[in-house]
Amino acid sequence: MTLVQNHRQLSNGNNRLFKKVLIFIFGMITIIPSFSASKIEADSSYKIALILPLHLHQYSGINVNRTNIMLDYYQGFYLALKEYEAHGLRMKVFVYDNEHDTSVTKAILQKDELKKMDLIVTPIADDHLHLLNHFSSKYQIPVFSPFTAIDSLFPNNPLFFNAAPTKKAKAEFFYDYYRKTNPSKVVLIVKNNSDWEKGYGFELLTLLGTKSAIDYRLITTEEMIKADSNFLPKWKHYIVYHGSEDAKGVKVLTTFLDKQKAFFEIVGEYKPQTFKQIADVKRKKYEIKIISSDFTNPLDSAILLKDFKLNYRLISNLNPSRYSIIGHDQASFISHTFLKYDRFRANDFSNEPHQYYATRFLFKKDRHCNQNKGLFILKISDLEFLEEVIYP
Repeated sequence: MTLVQNHRQLSNGNNRLFKKVLIFIFGMITIIPSFSASKIEADSSYKIALILPLHLHQYSGINVNRTNIMLDYYQGFYLALKEYEAHGLRMKVFVYDNEHDTSVTKAILQKDELKKMDLIVTPIADDHLHLLNHFSSKYQIPVFSPFTAIDSLFPNNPLFFNAAPTKKAKAEFFYDYYRKTNPSKVVLIVKNNSDWEKGYGFELLTLLGTKSAIDYRLITTEEMIKADSNFLPKWKHYIVYHGSEDAKGVKVLTTFLDKQKAFFEIVGEYKPQTFKQIADVKRKKYEIKIISSDFTNPLDSAILLKDFKLNYRLISNLNPSRYSIIGHDQASFISHTFLKYDRFRANDFSNEPHQYYATRFLFKKDRHCNQNKGLFILKISDLEFLEEVIYP
């Protein structure tokens, strides 16, 4: 396996990060500076470009968290490629730091080697994705968006893949769960001031508006704070969508529900760490669950992730994060696809579920692109582990 990396002089203050990257790179791969690889010699290797906001030149301020996430993702991704190399996969990986800057992304796309890629793993943020989509459409190169899901693309592109489910996909998943478990419940959608735009509440409202004979209503944070015990009709059963991302928002909701003389099931969009901070008595009382696009069952992970964790510690002296595992899973799916089909095309794997350590890939075509709809409904088990909820 060969990695081709674009090198630039690092600014002062970034030596520690640079050393971390170099320890990983020199321990695993052969480096070919990008100036010597402007022309790629014909070979049988698949060529993948990773365009990520690594911020190797400005590891400071708001960039620090993004950089750490990208490095975790990158290292997990590369470890999976090394595993598949043992199965005969030949891969040449080009890594580019786009610095979260569209002008840098445009410059990267001008490089000759980009036109010869078998797959491009895209940067984050919509404006970058639109640039990649036009490039993909022009040169017929598939692109894979690892974190950012985009609902609308122009031109429509059958070679564009959203690995992260869209808000619309999450709303459809919520509706599917509601329809198959208890469609007689009233749907209560909570509009949180700070988190409303981040969640899929608007898409859920839009979807329910197209369905007949469904009782649903919207409630705001202000209404919950001011509400008395007569705010909701008594003794009805509700399924609540709550998109808050913090413990404070959860407390406002549960305080409101405690006042009401009714029965509730909450389906949230909490981060796993927020989910686990909710008191057990509240989780059970309100049957709190979350919808998530990735999930590692700790009961299995000690065995399933043993070798991965060991290898990851060898290259970083750290335990893998959620993003390391996501990177590993996405690279596993990509590698499996190339080995099986010798290309990356939706016709080969659409509508077929593929599950790895923490991620389920179930790509479906829509009129814009290919959407991953592999989602989980999760609850916390009696053993305090995340557990998938299986329903008809």
